[in-house]
Amino acid sequence: MIGVTLKQFKYIFFVLLLSLFSNFNALAKQLTLSVGEWPPYVGSDLLNNGAIAEVIAEAFADIGYQVSFEFYPWARAMEQAQLGRVDGTGLWLKTDSRESEFYFSEPVLEEKHVFFYNRTDKPILDSFEALKSYSYVGHEDFCYGIDLDNIIRAKQINMHRVSNDEQAFGMLLKNRVSIYLQEMAVGYYLLRQHFSEQDMNKIAHIEQPFMRKNSHIILSKVDKNNSEILKMFDEALHRMKQSGRYDQLLAKVIKF
Repeated sequence: MIGVTLKQFKYIFFVLLLSLFSNFNALAKQLTLSVGEWPPYVGSDLLNNGAIAEVIAEAFADIGYQVSFEFYPWARAMEQAQLGRVDGTGLWLKTDSRESEFYFSEPVLEEKHVFFYNRTDKPILDSFEALKSYSYVGHEDFCYGIDLDNIIRAKQINMHRVSNDEQAFGMLLKNRVSIYLQEMAVGYYLLRQHFSEQDMNKIAHIEQPFMRKNSHIILSKVDKNNSEILKMFDEALHRMKQSGRYDQLLAKVIKF
């Protein structure tokens, strides 16, 4: 490029980059996933739709797919996938009924569900009898694992059900209940969003999770190609974890 100034060279280089990027987007296969609001992991108002959305998008980009996310209430997100209106959905736990309809990825996230408590009254949970001594608050229609759900159904512990997290943490701060059951990163995110620093300092959690759950993205079995797509996705996800990129993205939201 004889006679081209540095400024002109930079401009030409920039235009070439834009062209390459545009060509990539045009060539990339499109994939649409229905998802629910679950900040800080996934959310329509979060930067890049949240850390787990970034993980999913980057892993798919690695294998030549461009992902778009459509946000719905959780039940409708699943319905959209079941009706074939989207390619897949996330994040979901494995169940027999879901495995009959969908292919599952390897775990995209390990959820850690813990007991949150008010520091003025730390629970001592060293036996089943001790577990029954406290009152609890949890979400309506939420499952807390087979063992704990059986105890709740048998009314062996006193469980209050509420519709939102602000109400649950409010009850805990007022000592109306002893324990709030919630995913660890989600709980602390909600505290930062809705409560003062003074209130946050009153809340802690039992270190040992009472439940660990693996969450997955799922693609319909109607399209047999989806099995191979998820195999490639799993390999890309493994590469992200090996490189440290996965941990780098999750570090944005894992704040206690």
